[in-house]
Amino acid sequence: MQLFRQKNGENSRMDAISFLSLQNLIENFATPMRWISDMILYKKLKLVCLLLMGCGCMVAQTTEFEEMVAKRHLDTKVKDVSNDEGITIPEPKMAYVNLTGFEIMPANQKTDLKGWMEVYDGNGIYFKKPVIISAQGNYSLKFPKKNFVCDFCDETWNEDKGADFKIGEWVKQSSFHFKAFYTDFLRGIGEVGYKVYAGVVADRAPYWERVGYHDESKGRCFPDGFPCAVYLNGDFYGVFAWQLKKNRKNMNMKKDVAEHIHLDGTLKNETIFRGNIQWGSFEVRNPKGLYDKNGNKYKGDSPKELMNDNNKYYEDETDTPDIIEAKARTCKVKKYIVAMSKYWSELNALEKGGLSKEEMRKEIEKRYEIESLLDYCVFFYFSANGDGSLKNWQWFTYDGTKWMVTPYDLDQTFGINLYAVVRPPTMGLDILVSGPFYWIQKYYQEDLQRRYGELRDRGIFDAEYVCRIIDDWYERVGTEYYELEKAKWPESPCYCEAECNPGWEVYDKWDNYTDTEDYNVTRTYNAGTIVKLEGRLWRATKTVHGVRPYKVNANIDTIERLRGWVAGRIDFLDDFYGYDPNANDIAAPAFTETPRQFIGIYSTSGVQVDVPIQGLYIYLYSDGTTKKVLIR
Repeated sequence: MQLFRQKNGENSRMDAISFLSLQNLIENFATPMRWISDMILYKKLKLVCLLLMGCGCMVAQTTEFEEMVAKRHLDTKVKDVSNDEGITIPEPKMAYVNLTGFEIMPANQKTDLKGWMEVYDGNGIYFKKPVIISAQGNYSLKFPKKNFVCDFCDETWNEDKGADFKIGEWVKQSSFHFKAFYTDFLRGIGEVGYKVYAGVVADRAPYWERVGYHDESKGRCFPDGFPCAVYLNGDFYGVFAWQLKKNRKNMNMKKDVAEHIHLDGTLKNETIFRGNIQWGSFEVRNPKGLYDKNGNKYKGDSPKELMNDNNKYYEDETDTPDIIEAKARTCKVKKYIVAMSKYWSELNALEKGGLSKEEMRKEIEKRYEIESLLDYCVFFYFSANGDGSLKNWQWFTYDGTKWMVTPYDLDQTFGINLYAVVRPPTMGLDILVSGPFYWIQKYYQEDLQRRYGELRDRGIFDAEYVCRIIDDWYERVGTEYYELEKAKWPESPCYCEAECNPGWEVYDKWDNYTDTEDYNVTRTYNAGTIVKLEGRLWRATKTVHGVRPYKVNANIDTIERLRGWVAGRIDFLDDFYGYDPNANDIAAPAFTETPRQFIGIYSTSGVQVDVPIQGLYIYLYSDGTTKKVLIR
């Protein structure tokens, strides 16, 4: 189908009238009616507009979306696959999305809006499908530009009958996230993290195969994304990342297998890992069709404790065979989760019983898939992941016993924190000891050091490699769209300088960040006093009381800063792990000897410690050299 149809000569006003603008006109007019009637009216209106276009009538002004399409010569040689039940396309370099039939974008997770999404993949493929969208995220919902989730459906708004999309190497899905990255100038810092993590795990077997489950799935077990420009009813709305969701297909899980368990939410010592399960703090995303303790179908958006076989609702004479099977599966799932929650107390008892280090490691490895924990840990330190130690990580198992972890929601990485404050690459490590990582810190220090070295040797934790990924994203979006984004969202904190209230100034020395007290609005602060607020240090320039340090908490960010941060972080971690990047350089004879090995961590009094919690420690290496490390 030729999307732009010309009439009455090249210079005619009709050149500005497109099939797209007619479609948009129809949808904006027909939207109120569409919800209470079928598609007959819509199709009749569409026919009328096509006839008007054929007569050369002036119907609508061009939109920004149409101008973009024309500018990129996407009006010819485009294949329309709108009627295809399933759509397969390569991963777009940059996709172009127009949402029509929506008056506004969704403001919260509980509001579902119905309309249409038309997409150009930039490679000659066009399609238009009905969709249901809602806002997505937690803290990010306070930002004016919000993430949204898009569920493709049929023309009766049935999500179960929405088209499946096979994009590049991704698994098929009919629902996706569109991430706004409002605090990030790159508008895709999390996607950079996922692409680096794909390199981290590239030398490992697929997660499921590590515990003996074999399948030909292309599941990644963590997201991926590509950039797209989103328009709302033809007007530019913003640059987003079109991203894989936490879908069971991407986890390579069967929805009716009790051992295929996927947990998401606030997963920390207090909610699950130390035996006290707070069922409302996290969601059991898989298996499906479970039942809660009240005898109702389990709902992930309002999670409750799962049913067990002693529950009064477990046996009901009215239950059909499929319900009986689902309840039995629920009981098995609950037993696996409860068993996992007791791993810490079991290991703690074994340790107190006098097991050796090797014996403890064997016990730990009966319960956790160690390769996944090691990879997560070193990447956590490399990316300085500020929000991946209590939530925003995915815990899952394929056998009900060995649990694994992968990252999710990497928007606070590579020097950016929750409030878009830029932190230096030399800022100390937040030692990861939450949940099972308590045991990693005690018994796998040498493994962490070795894994870091492997990733350096493979060129994954390498400034040039990571910066290529950053530059690729930046170039895919392009200067034009970054300028449009800045014009659309000028108050995005990555475009602004911090603005202090009278009596305060920004304090950019981060050495004592951890030990600095939080700002308290009830206290009086004298000149020179330093406080911590929203991920940043502030210093009083005079006596102040009841005055918050800032009007605007922001940082102008650039790609140069990001590139420099990556290089600086690698230098910092090389020193921390004792990695010599020249140790295996055959062109330099001075470095042909065996690289030094990490021996252990000692207190300043000479006592060896397993887990450095806080304070000054001595790191000892096989060549007799030492290094002082301050753990904050």
